[in-house]
Amino acid sequence: MEIVKCTGKEIVLKDELSTRFAASLVFVFPWIGIPLLISLIILSEMGVIKASCQRVEPTQVNCQVNSSKYLGLIQGSSTSLTRVKEAKFNSQNDSDGSNYFVTLVTQTGKEVVSWQGNSYQEMNQMVAKINTFINNSNDPSLLIQYDLRWKEKNLVNLAICIPFIAIGILLLYAVFYLKTLILNKSERQLTYKVFSLLGSKTKHYSFAQIQKLILESYTNSDEDENKSYRLELVLPGENLNHQLKITLKYHDNIKELKNRPQCSPILSRYPIKKCQISNHFFLAFG
Repeated sequence: MEIVKCTGKEIVLKDELSTRFAASLVFVFPWIGIPLLISLIILSEMGVIKASCQRVEPTQVNCQVNSSKYLGLIQGSSTSLTRVKEAKFNSQNDSDGSNYFVTLVTQTGKEVVSWQGNSYQEMNQMVAKINTFINNSNDPSLLIQYDLRWKEKNLVNLAICIPFIAIGILLLYAVFYLKTLILNKSERQLTYKVFSLLGSKTKHYSFAQIQKLILESYTNSDEDENKSYRLELVLPGENLNHQLKITLKYHDNIKELKNRPQCSPILSRYPIKKCQISNHFFLAFG
């Protein structure tokens, strides 16, 4: 927590948002980051391919191939070919299995791989339909639609990733929270607020309810002003066997803290060493 306000009447300490968020992401990323990235890659391949061919002249066929991504919600690539003379069927084998391609060939010899799939029968049928339309059909147009959204392979891979993403979201809800501590000297009241993704809670305590204030110091030299301090505040819990412990961490040493313009008048009057006295808790931060 960091001091964000320090006056003679009130002191406010808050968690640093960027630090808390970064720490939460580091903890949650293995659960949500990698499966989410894989899911996005899978979804980018789950779209619809539409091939539309028009007979411009008895011997000339023009084709337009449009593809979409992310369940058909985002437009992908678009290819226009004039004077298409035939469609070819090609295949390729790799470690993941066989992939099949439909390639359109123009009268100038240009070959364009228009779409691919892992179904031998479906790809062969599409090639046959296009070639039949080009060579033998009197129909003015041909529309072929290849839907990749509900293919078993994509759905299985997506189903594997979803539970990990769900666990990651639940962990993010559990570990991401921001604490605020407000000490009001005139009312002699401590207000403790916790904001999380599940909601926020606020509790109020009088200074007399503070059970303990623990001070630990760390230093790399013998000079007192180069020490860094760690404070742990102990408050009453929900039952007699429970205590609420709030750890306050200062990344600054006491010398740097004294140089803050808003806090230096109080710090000069009340050294931080007084913090072991719970009744003078307000002075402990001065």
